[in-house]
Amino acid sequence: MNYIAKWAAMICIAVFLSALGANSAFAHANLIASEPADGSVSDVPPRTVTLRFSEPVRPLVARLIHPGGHTDVLKDIGEKGDAIILTLPGGLESGTHILSWRVTSSDGHPIGGGLVFSVGAPSAVALHTEEQVDLAVRAGLWASRLVLMLGLVFGVGGTAFSILIARQPVVRGGGLASGLLFAGLLATPVLIAFQGLDALGEPVSALVRPDIWSAGLFATTFGRVALLGATALVLAYAARQTGAATRTGIILASLALLTVGLAIASAGHAATAPPILLMRPTLFLHAVTATLWIGALLPLAVLFRQTSPDSLLALTRFSTVIPLIVGILILSGLALAIVQVRSVPALWTSGYGRVLLAKLVLVAALLAAAAVNRCRLTKPVLAGNETAARHLRRSILAEVVLGSLIIAVLGLWRFTPPPRTLVAAPAAVHEIQTRKDGLSAVLSIHPPVTGPVSIEVRDLLLDGKPLEPISVSIDLDKPSYGIGPFSKQASKIDPQRYRAEGFVLPLDGFWVVRVTVLVSDFRSVTLTDVFDVAKASPASK
Repeated sequence: MNYIAKWAAMICIAVFLSALGANSAFAHANLIASEPADGSVSDVPPRTVTLRFSEPVRPLVARLIHPGGHTDVLKDIGEKGDAIILTLPGGLESGTHILSWRVTSSDGHPIGGGLVFSVGAPSAVALHTEEQVDLAVRAGLWASRLVLMLGLVFGVGGTAFSILIARQPVVRGGGLASGLLFAGLLATPVLIAFQGLDALGEPVSALVRPDIWSAGLFATTFGRVALLGATALVLAYAARQTGAATRTGIILASLALLTVGLAIASAGHAATAPPILLMRPTLFLHAVTATLWIGALLPLAVLFRQTSPDSLLALTRFSTVIPLIVGILILSGLALAIVQVRSVPALWTSGYGRVLLAKLVLVAALLAAAAVNRCRLTKPVLAGNETAARHLRRSILAEVVLGSLIIAVLGLWRFTPPPRTLVAAPAAVHEIQTRKDGLSAVLSIHPPVTGPVSIEVRDLLLDGKPLEPISVSIDLDKPSYGIGPFSKQASKIDPQRYRAEGFVLPLDGFWVVRVTVLVSDFRSVTLTDVFDVAKASPASK
């Protein structure tokens, strides 16, 4: 059993390092359009910036970096459903401006990004606006959540098991259980602070700022989760003070356990998955049963320091109810996984799926250990076999380790959005119609995702009449990142249709397309527009 625990720990560490350093370009909501567009150049300074997302979001913070390098925090932010409207300061100077923003999506997770626009002409140097991953903030967020969850599962779950199922006095091992409850309480303000840093995209050095703590509590739904978790810890501690399965103790332990389920079901990926009326109760049941099962392990291990009638009675009652608890846990977990992952390949092609696989390996090891205990050790222990009792206690302690690893792995889901929230695979083609100086055409990109693409130009009309140009050339560039232009000569593939192939787009987002049409030996017209290129889905890689 020690070998299983060590092997599982290696899996946990590998997945932790992978998820903690994952690029935050993965989003829970997705920016689908902006006005002005990323990389656009205008003669007149825009008065507002409109960001449109794939779902309703709440603004957290927006900063405008001017060409000279100074930064303004934008205060006038309006919300219209899935759109955020940012009012820019007046008198914007010429050059390239960088807007960085952070919002919170419906599942409570903050996301961020940026766009670049220029007034008059682009500045000589365009800065990189991709959101940076602060590993110190992520590590602090994960660690503080882990301590809180250990307090909830082993502290609240262990208390609920002792009072509601084993009906044993909870004074035994009280120091350890109470210590976990207090550790969870101490971790709660730390978690709130790191949630504030994550919400506003600030470094650890900003912990002393009041707005960080305010954001950690109120900017996202995870502030409510932290407060509910702290409430459950206090209720469990109060239940422990009753010392036994009294009426007051039963009520307090029940409330503590239900509050854990309510906390976990009130925010996060699964809590906001449609249909919410089904998923939130499912998540609630999953959280309550997992807390009861894993939380029962520690008091059981304490009871079997020495075999006694109390420990045998607790084991008997645990063996009676655990099949129902585990059955509900497995069924609810299966329903959650199906909704979140959607497809089997997503288990190994997405960060969320890889975390789920690690969790499933650990759960399988825990179930295997539990099956061995039930089939080979429980009956001999109940018959008074001391050797079997010692083996059972060692096995239960190994299960405690596995349960702790499961809790640690689950914290990585905070940084890995489920496949269901990723942007749906785009259509095979994205078309736009553009015109200039009497010339119009339909431009299309095949496919509109990162990687190899081709550009087609069709339905060329000059003053409303079909045009057969002398030549058509196509440029693609992403000025906000200093990429391009990539230039290709388009070939005629049939009447009124021209194609240029061989473009390779390394980044998603807005790409400027310029189609230069040589109308005659003395005249050319350049059509300019923007393609919105999506990130290639894992399955297409």
